[in-house]
Amino acid sequence: MAVDVDAPSAQSPKRLPLPWWLVAGAGPVAVLAVGWVLVAAFCAVGWLTSPEADLGAALRLATSVLLLAHGGTVLVGGQAVSLAPLGLTALLVFVAIPVSSLAARLAASHGQDPDDTGELLVDGEAVALRVAGLFAGVYFVVVLLTGALLGNVTPGLVIGTIVVAAVSGLWGASRGVGYDPTAVWPSWLQAVPRAMGAALLVVFAGAAAALALALWSGQERVTDIVVALGGGAVGAVLQVVLHLLYLPNLVLACASWVLGAGITFGDGTLVTVATTDVGILPSIPVLGAVPTGDMSPVQLWWLVVGVLAGLVAGVVIALARPRARFDETALVGGLSGVLAGLLVAAACALGSGGLGTGRLAEVGARFPELLIFAPTILGLSGLTGGLAVGLVRREWPGRRREDDGRSPDPVDDAAGDMA
Repeated sequence: MAVDVDAPSAQSPKRLPLPWWLVAGAGPVAVLAVGWVLVAAFCAVGWLTSPEADLGAALRLATSVLLLAHGGTVLVGGQAVSLAPLGLTALLVFVAIPVSSLAARLAASHGQDPDDTGELLVDGEAVALRVAGLFAGVYFVVVLLTGALLGNVTPGLVIGTIVVAAVSGLWGASRGVGYDPTAVWPSWLQAVPRAMGAALLVVFAGAAAALALALWSGQERVTDIVVALGGGAVGAVLQVVLHLLYLPNLVLACASWVLGAGITFGDGTLVTVATTDVGILPSIPVLGAVPTGDMSPVQLWWLVVGVLAGLVAGVVIALARPRARFDETALVGGLSGVLAGLLVAAACALGSGGLGTGRLAEVGARFPELLIFAPTILGLSGLTGGLAVGLVRREWPGRRREDDGRSPDPVDDAAGDMA
């Protein structure tokens, strides 16, 4: 046996010289600072084009918008506004995820001993929870302190900040260490998140299509409002930015519309696939897309979006469980549809709010009605889809009995033995 003594020894992978707690603690501050700077930049542009505006007021407005994105209620132009710009909220979440993910990777690489293969032994769950806890805690404290300085601490701000901080911390930290909490779930439950995601994708795709069609149909009214507001090129840019901040809210409102619950633009207004009663609307360009005449019976076909979303959820469940019986695929498909419907209703509730204390105190999806419509439509359709595929699959010749490489489900094995 010959040994090459000059051969270079294997080097251990380089580690970043940053402690994980520093990244997890300073990361939320950096994320919020990025969001504030972006909003403040556009507020400063508006200040430069308004000779009577105050720079301090513009910067305070940027801070108020940041709190508004976390569910707070702030004063804008003397009016209490509670309609959260979910576009900014989503931006903060997706900026925060890589930061918490980096902190989790640092926590996993420090203080861990390699095994015989040279890989680090990591308790993914413990690392993810530890990093997410610190990240979310700092995020929550910074937002609440900012709200306290402005005197705008409300229950909505507390709840919204907890949701944003928890989602950002847990999502990013789990990705950083490759931790999948669904891996320990029962096999029949593991496909539910995928089915819910597919159903949500169908609902939001249909809502986006409805919004695009409404904007195309009402482009003349939208253009007239933009021209009437004036402001030149700078004003047009600021209007585009404002609409982008509220683009998710618009899609969620259209989701409520295609599911049959409808949209409200204040007291005494209603827009559904069957009827329209709006009256006078504020001079906001996107509101030019709101239909004002009698609704055509063709609009009722938009209700197919919810039915299709539930059917997709049921089909995903059935295809993910090729060994399951038709009754199981029907029940789990219905459960996936109901959960997806509840998630749609919750998202639409977050995307609704007020633009003042008067007539526009309630703007967005009609939440009580949507809480009934969405789970019912998606749940029944999901049950139907799972049942139909499960029944048809029984007649497929040479149907595979494998369970996609996963260990057989004891319930399925017991059922097969009894048969």
